[in-house]
Amino acid sequence: MQTRSRPLETRSVLIAAAVVLALAWSVFSSDVLKAIGMSSLFPYSRALVATLSDIAVMLLLVGLAAAHSPGRLLRLSGVIASPAKPFVWSALFFGPALVAAILLGTIASDFTGPDVVWKGIAAPFFEELLYRGLAIGALMRLAGWRLLPACLLPAIFFGAIHAYQGGTAQEIAGAVAITGIGGLYFGWLFWRWHWNLWPAIFVHMGLNLIWMVFALGETAIGGWLGNALRAAVILASVLLTIRMVSKPAKNA
Repeated sequence: MQTRSRPLETRSVLIAAAVVLALAWSVFSSDVLKAIGMSSLFPYSRALVATLSDIAVMLLLVGLAAAHSPGRLLRLSGVIASPAKPFVWSALFFGPALVAAILLGTIASDFTGPDVVWKGIAAPFFEELLYRGLAIGALMRLAGWRLLPACLLPAIFFGAIHAYQGGTAQEIAGAVAITGIGGLYFGWLFWRWHWNLWPAIFVHMGLNLIWMVFALGETAIGGWLGNALRAAVILASVLLTIRMVSKPAKNA
């Protein structure tokens, strides 16, 4: 029995190591591209190339460790699942949140079209694919990790990539902590929705867009209105998820 389990244990360690290496690359990929002199051909082009390289490295390393094709890993990530029910679910709480932002907040004056496309739509999509769908998907569904450690590891790296949002040590710690906790929440959504990645994608997009279009705060730390809206969205999304989605089986 022990002899048979060794290959499985070795495979689990290799998959986990592959995930860690890929996540570590994601923290430094943009700086590496900048250091080698890559210029931005259009707004956020370097960020796009860095993000695509992050996903490619994850697919390559985990694919080699698990002997899975990129297509199979993408299916495990939940990005191919139906977005229909998650979209309706997210509209139930983002609708009221948008109304509250219109009534209580003010329109920000410093965002642009490229900001909306990248920060509000593309970046949240790619981040959820990398840090939740591929990373947590590999750790739980291939390496056999439990929910909390599988969500915590990517959340630490997810928090680290947002360190740039702080100017002081206190602000950096706050931005990393808030986004790291957000990573745990997105990971829970991914698992609770039976490996459907779209709930996490829609919430991530919605929060980023509201944060950008309305003057709620320059960083993830935010002001009172931004934090109140974020707390309300998270609470409503959790309660509606528990109400609308059956709990996954223990071995799911």
